[in-house]
Amino acid sequence: MIRMHLQTLLIVFILSFACGQDRRIIPKLNPGCDNCGTSTTLLYIRADGSQDTVHQLWDFTRGMPTIIYVISKLNTSLTINWRFNEPLEFKLSEKPLYSFAVTLDKLTEYNDIENNGYIDNRCPQRALSLRDLEWTRGSTVLDNKEAMLHMRGKFGEHNQHGVIDMKLDLLPFKDYAVDLPHLIHTANSTLVDVSLVNLTSSADYNASRFALHFTVVSTDPRNENMSYSMRKSLDDEHTPGVFEIFEIRTPKSSRSDDGGFIQFRPVSYTEQERSVSSSTNAYISNFTWTTIPKTSTLRVFYEQFDKDNLLVQDMFISFGLPGDGFYRQHNFTSWSFTIGYGIPPVESFSLFVIIIISIGLGVPILLALSGITFVIVRRCKQRNPPARFTDDE
Repeated sequence: MIRMHLQTLLIVFILSFACGQDRRIIPKLNPGCDNCGTSTTLLYIRADGSQDTVHQLWDFTRGMPTIIYVISKLNTSLTINWRFNEPLEFKLSEKPLYSFAVTLDKLTEYNDIENNGYIDNRCPQRALSLRDLEWTRGSTVLDNKEAMLHMRGKFGEHNQHGVIDMKLDLLPFKDYAVDLPHLIHTANSTLVDVSLVNLTSSADYNASRFALHFTVVSTDPRNENMSYSMRKSLDDEHTPGVFEIFEIRTPKSSRSDDGGFIQFRPVSYTEQERSVSSSTNAYISNFTWTTIPKTSTLRVFYEQFDKDNLLVQDMFISFGLPGDGFYRQHNFTSWSFTIGYGIPPVESFSLFVIIIISIGLGVPILLALSGITFVIVRRCKQRNPPARFTDDE
């Protein structure tokens, strides 16, 4: 009997794993570029599913880190034409079904005089464009089981020093990320870690913090609006003490669960070794309408799209807590998010937690049932005493 149960569990595990391999991924570094050296990084990932293809572009060629999603029919191909070491044109063999993208185009330093932790219009601030950021490619994994890219960006300006580290990771199955806050990834989403390391603070700012400025684009009507919401979770197994999940969704995603999303927990970390003790808050600002940054890969990619059906908005992600000593206290901040297509993943209890809960609830119930059964049996015996037989002979 035990052997039969083990075989059943093994079959269920294998089938679950096989079903989790939702897409076949094919990553290519700088496809079609004959003059690109190690200083040029544009990763194209084709992810074929059963009904459609998701094309992803991870671009660092123009300084601003950019992630572009294109959803198309299965047989659609994407070709990139280059001018020296920058993409000049993107050609799709068929009209895409949907597209959305995000670019980290600015790093904003703000003087948090009121010590709130988040950026707002009352804070003196300086925006630093990432157009001239010099990126160096680190470790990479490019095969049909994983696409992973580690990039390090240094500022070329003399008055700004420090590094922006980025790690992008795509795995063709559903699971939790290895590092805190252990976000869920799927075959339709990419994990992104951003670290701000030893950045130079302005001499005239006594309360410096840094915020990331994102521009988000989608092929939705331009008069619509991106939305974000906070969802409560009872499960803090993977991210102890953090019970909220924020989701940024494109209009199509809000209507039909068939658009683009960004998902993150409102937590960041002030040390490389992430832990609960080194955690601090992450905040999202309101969305505002804007335009696609000039001289960006986004502008090149969406040049041929219908401008009336192109929604472009921006927002800030800022970090900190009142009384934490501001950025200079640690000279380090890291934050993670996932960007994806389709229905944002929902966390669930692990098998271990389910077993613990079952034991915790099951044992008292069994004890209670045992006690009730004992009492009922005893009362029945008292009401119906056994008949005594006597020998009258």
